[in-house]
Amino acid sequence: MSVVVLLAPGKRLALEDIARVTYGLATAAVEESLLPQVSSSASTKESDRVEVPAVGSLVGYGSSYAAIVRAGVLIRLNALLNTRALSVQTITTLVAVLNAGYAPVGSSLSGGKAVVELLSGAGSAITATGAVAAASEVLSALAPAGYRLTKSEAAAWESYPVLTIGEAALATYGIANLLKSVDGVVALAAESVSLKRVDVFDPAAYETNRPHRGMMTSAGNIKLFLDGSKAAGVAGNAKQPKDASAAAARDVGTIYGAPQSTGPCYDTLAMLVKGLDTEVNSFDGAVGVDSEQTGAVATLILQQVAAMATILRRASAGRVAEASGEAEAVASSSSSVALADASSSGEVFASVAAVAAQLATETQRAWDRLQAKEAALRAASASSSSAAAGGEADEEAGKEEKAHKGKKEELDTSGMSAEQVAKIEAKRQAKAAKAAAKAKEKEQRRSAGVVLGQGTTLLRQFLQEQFATRSAEDGASWAALFAAWPTASAQALFWQEAGQVAEALSSQGGRRRPKIPKGTRDFTPDQMRIREQAFQVIRQVFKRHGGVEIDTPVFELKEILTGKYGEDSKLIYDLADQGGELLSLRYDLTVPFARFLAMNTVGNIKRYHIAKVYRRDNPVLSKGRYREFYQCDFDIAGAYSPMTADAEVITVLTEILSALPVGEFVVKLNHRQILDAVFEICGVPAEKFRPICSAVDKLDKSPWEEVKREMVEEKGLAEAVADRIGTFVLQKNAPWALYEHLQTTGVFGAHAGANKALQEMKLLFEYLEAMGALRYISFDLSLARGLDYYTGVIYEVVLVASGGVQVGSIAAGGRYDQLVGMFSAGGVQTPCVGGSIGVERVFTIMEKKAELSQALQQQSAVQVYVASIGPNLLRERMKVARLLWQANVSAEYSHLDNPKFKKQLDEALERFIPYMVVVGEEELARGVVKVKNMREKTETEVAVDAVVAALFAQGAVTVAGGNATTPSVMDSDLLQALREVDLATASAPAAATAAAAPSTPPQAPAAEK
Repeated sequence: MSVVVLLAPGKRLALEDIARVTYGLATAAVEESLLPQVSSSASTKESDRVEVPAVGSLVGYGSSYAAIVRAGVLIRLNALLNTRALSVQTITTLVAVLNAGYAPVGSSLSGGKAVVELLSGAGSAITATGAVAAASEVLSALAPAGYRLTKSEAAAWESYPVLTIGEAALATYGIANLLKSVDGVVALAAESVSLKRVDVFDPAAYETNRPHRGMMTSAGNIKLFLDGSKAAGVAGNAKQPKDASAAAARDVGTIYGAPQSTGPCYDTLAMLVKGLDTEVNSFDGAVGVDSEQTGAVATLILQQVAAMATILRRASAGRVAEASGEAEAVASSSSSVALADASSSGEVFASVAAVAAQLATETQRAWDRLQAKEAALRAASASSSSAAAGGEADEEAGKEEKAHKGKKEELDTSGMSAEQVAKIEAKRQAKAAKAAAKAKEKEQRRSAGVVLGQGTTLLRQFLQEQFATRSAEDGASWAALFAAWPTASAQALFWQEAGQVAEALSSQGGRRRPKIPKGTRDFTPDQMRIREQAFQVIRQVFKRHGGVEIDTPVFELKEILTGKYGEDSKLIYDLADQGGELLSLRYDLTVPFARFLAMNTVGNIKRYHIAKVYRRDNPVLSKGRYREFYQCDFDIAGAYSPMTADAEVITVLTEILSALPVGEFVVKLNHRQILDAVFEICGVPAEKFRPICSAVDKLDKSPWEEVKREMVEEKGLAEAVADRIGTFVLQKNAPWALYEHLQTTGVFGAHAGANKALQEMKLLFEYLEAMGALRYISFDLSLARGLDYYTGVIYEVVLVASGGVQVGSIAAGGRYDQLVGMFSAGGVQTPCVGGSIGVERVFTIMEKKAELSQALQQQSAVQVYVASIGPNLLRERMKVARLLWQANVSAEYSHLDNPKFKKQLDEALERFIPYMVVVGEEELARGVVKVKNMREKTETEVAVDAVVAALFAQGAVTVAGGNATTPSVMDSDLLQALREVDLATASAPAAATAAAAPSTPPQAPAAEK
């Protein structure tokens, strides 16, 4: 036995390691060099020795007891290596007991007590075959001379639930291996009954109707197994090839519904394996803890495994019954399987073995039906061959007559040369050979039998190999193949190997339609060019206002993000625990920035951050709403004069959106303290402020009647209070107009908070007016911004008109003076105000405009195409291209050795490349090249070392890199072209077309035509 499972402190035991040692497929070992580090000193005091009375009679145990105890002992032994609770002698003795195939058995089924009884010489041990050996015999053979178990060591075992954790490990491992092969068995059953439809297993259908991850996985696996099958799917797909069994095709509901029973088991198993891995590799130093409490996790896992075993066995029994036409059995199958008792030792383990037996039955029935179908096809083929043989004589006579006619034709070769006659004869022979090959192929197809899918073909081959390798020992029968699962080592890993067929199929090119996660997207080169230009404009504005860039991790501790987003907290993506920390993907860039400020002493800072954020929202791609998207944030943190920072952040947003071709927009402005004052004046209870704020925030998407209904029916607000709120939040106007109205009417009376907020708004309006940004502002009391961390001014930017593209809010922000203090150890607050641009929605508008204007198609990302006339000039093209690259000019050339000049010219024209540099043998001899201006249709001859200057003189531009301070002329033209597209009329104006490149490719200069 060559496989060794090493035990060591910190070593994580995998379920497969446990199973291999348990079933004798591997040996356990502890490195001798580690023994002094993981063990305690052996006590020589007589008082420390454990005295256990001889066990009079052994407790009754089931056939699975030995495997379960061995698994539990291995798990506990590995855990105790981290606590130095065992002596070297005890560690080596237990390892030897495991490797010898023994399992302790004693006076009770606690497992841990049986270990103590064995090591103290009072109990017994059994093997996998059930043979019993006395403890004294086992210790004499395996323990060091004079070995004794101490009381402290016994305490580490007595309260540990060896049986519970061992059964949980083996049962979970068993159900995991069975689950891997269920989809393959279902596919085999589908082909055996000539299932009518296989399109029902399309994962996309589940994604739409029942978007459970496990169901989509199961459906995709079945479809993968059936790929290429002619035995199933004869309906619902006009292109599906059909075999002779098409007429017998059936609908079998239990097979169609297989993903709905298998899928939940996939989801549950993933959770159980994670929890079991944590439990198996956990340890504690507590002694005397009640074993029932210690085994709580394992007990819960066993209950879940028992439920999965019941579901899988019941589903398989239903498929077997319906496929066999046993309607009554289908109806009663749900009551024919009782849920295993997770509290009774070995019951769950036995229930998993029962699933294996049931799947074996289902596989055998499918196998038999397939064998019968193939026999029928062979018989039909033989009958067809017999009928064909009856007409062979007539066919031969016909051939002779044809040959006779052919000879007559051959006689008429007068006037033909020998070469012509040979050519005619060769054609006749080739035609005859082709006809013979076609007839042979037809005969092979007719006698080939049932054509299975690529996955079920592999599964069938695997089963045939199992029969071939086991027939000598066990006999080629299904009973012999499955009956001993999973107690005998020979069958222990059978279903794991069977399940790996699906994994091998996928890795060897099994066709599964690729897809991207919901709410995400891929970007084409043209789309990326638009994004690049938008980011460049945004960065320019940030930098000219003195912004500095930072970055933070894409994931944060969950505690950092929770409680900061109000009702939207449910949209946070939580990550699976991978190292003891609860993590979540960042929801925005503001909370990570506040955490950054609390951890770093930076003083006053103008920070910008451009990065992806993640929200588990319902995506609407047409509106630019995704689950993964970029945000562009600009924040000012620190102590400044009142409202100066707020005014600058709002001005930054207006400058960016004015520079981008998104159309007209308006900045809705409000103050959180004004909103709180409205709620207080109207009689909203303090504890309902934030829920009612979230409802008011929906006024931009829903009418007042719907918002009011939510306040009253869902939030529990009195209707009269809701009506009073409506008199406030439905007011909006130009900044100074609404401000004067609120001051004149005195609606806030002497409310200190509201009046203070109004004075801040007055100061803000003055500053925005000074910066030229007030013309974009709308004072809107309905603006609420549902995030909990806002404390002052809040704002949101929306498009006034965007044609057919409805994208909603495209930027937002506000003041959050108390967020940083949440992360500061001393509660020190840092005043902050910021704004964020939802660039994905901006991109949606820009992409639509680019599509209408065709600006991208008519402007190449490449400036120069380096061509050549004549052979062996590839190196010369490379040299010229290098000169252009060094000058930061984008250039390409053909990678063919000797391309034809016409093909090079056509490529430059089709791609709208504005310039060509042509290298020729004659020109190179004179040290010159030709520069072609494709738009102006001109051609000039310049020295090689002057080619860059000549191109710049004609208007060529450099690459607009990420660090460029201004966009190139070409990119400015692109943005201008997009600005002039009117989405409302869904057409590009003539001015935009004229500003861009010609709508048809430029023609080559006349000399080249």
